[in-house]
Amino acid sequence: MHPIWNIPELLAQILLFLDEKSDILRCALVCRSLSVEAARLIWKEVSAFRHLLGCFPYNTIATEMAGPNDSPSRTFLFLELPDTAEWDHMRFRASMVKELTLPSSDNYDALLEVIKRHKIDLTFPELVSLHLHVLVPKRLQTFLPLFASSKLQDLEITFEGYNERLINSALAILLVQAHQLRSLEVVATSLPETSQNHLSQIIETTPTINYLRLGLKTSHGENIVVAASRLPNLQDLSLEFMDYSGIRTEYTSGFPSLLSLETWSTFASTLAVVRAISSPKMAVFRLHIIDEIVVPPRGLCESMATMSNLKSVSFIFHRSRRPQWEDMEPLLACPLISTFLVTVSSPGFEIDDEVISAISRAWPNLTRLWLDGLEPTPKRFRRPTLRGLAGLLCGCPKLQEVILEVDARARQLRGTPVNTASATPGPHGKLSLNVRRSRIAEKSEVSISEYLMSVWPGECEVTSYWEESEWQGATWTRVGELVKQRGPSS
Repeated sequence: MHPIWNIPELLAQILLFLDEKSDILRCALVCRSLSVEAARLIWKEVSAFRHLLGCFPYNTIATEMAGPNDSPSRTFLFLELPDTAEWDHMRFRASMVKELTLPSSDNYDALLEVIKRHKIDLTFPELVSLHLHVLVPKRLQTFLPLFASSKLQDLEITFEGYNERLINSALAILLVQAHQLRSLEVVATSLPETSQNHLSQIIETTPTINYLRLGLKTSHGENIVVAASRLPNLQDLSLEFMDYSGIRTEYTSGFPSLLSLETWSTFASTLAVVRAISSPKMAVFRLHIIDEIVVPPRGLCESMATMSNLKSVSFIFHRSRRPQWEDMEPLLACPLISTFLVTVSSPGFEIDDEVISAISRAWPNLTRLWLDGLEPTPKRFRRPTLRGLAGLLCGCPKLQEVILEVDARARQLRGTPVNTASATPGPHGKLSLNVRRSRIAEKSEVSISEYLMSVWPGECEVTSYWEESEWQGATWTRVGELVKQRGPSS
């Protein structure tokens, strides 16, 4: 055998070119040198703990299946205790795992009880990322003691259902283990008060956390948010508080390093968190407002507008018809915004050419603009004209995606020859333009497509929300076809 095959670092680099595990498995059969390095890749990421059990003889473990065939639940039982060599094989596999997932559909209580009773030394010394999903009403044991010596940096843990003893035990173990986590995700149907305190302590004693996701009842998560606000290195925060049990309307100023906030919560909870952010680097908001707000959200936008580094704003008002453009207007003071997406549970914003002109002047680096609604637009709805759209396209040459309803009837083109709408010089990328249910005149597809091509020299894809069976939908489809035939200008 050539000496080159004795250089493990070189073999590891060669094997990295293989994407499929089946190809790596074939390489493992070539020779011993390749076998060792291939094993490291094969067991580096384990999508389900049960795959590790293949090192035991088939007559050692029984699997009881229940539930539907497409997503069965499995219960694993030892028929007899594996011998020392078989446990050594299991440890060898475990020693190479860096990322491990334990699905909620798999029940290992019986196996864990044997490991605990016989004091079997099974650890995961190289484990960095753990995804632990627990269907708590049907569990008596937790895997967490096996990871005491692991190098955990990323932890995702989900508790489905109600089992106060098990949840408290799991978070108490995590508190003692004191992993230096960078990423922590905790989702629970219900989090007991003791566990809330444990989780707050885990956060307070782990300053290395830079990403935190909490999926909890609002009342269970509010004190944990207080602990999170003190994290010195927290950059990304995701709060999924999908109920109306919250009582907090304000937090003490904190989140000194936050860059990104995503929420699924009530307007009051979202506003309280946003107003508490003191980070000068805050750049991204993705806010899902789940309740029907009773006051204009302008105060929320005013708080956001004080953040000079703001680059991306996304609102989805799931149940509220109240937001109007006047509420969003304070954000025009943030010149770095490149993404602005708003969807409301109404026909959308009534805006005109003046508003569109203000947007193009305030946000010249805009790449994505959505002004969308979840309901059909009434006829007497104020919309920008095609000239207003042309001003947006000329003023924001970096645009990639636009959802905007306009008035594209033929009279809007009168007095505006195509050659007077000059495009901004320089390269233009591909633009996806969705005109929602824009009004349009019959047989105007040629003039409208020529007008759009005159103001956007790059490639452009035009779509609408009209049904193809409606004449408006067919007309807009024809506009898109004519623009596409032109292709990007040279």
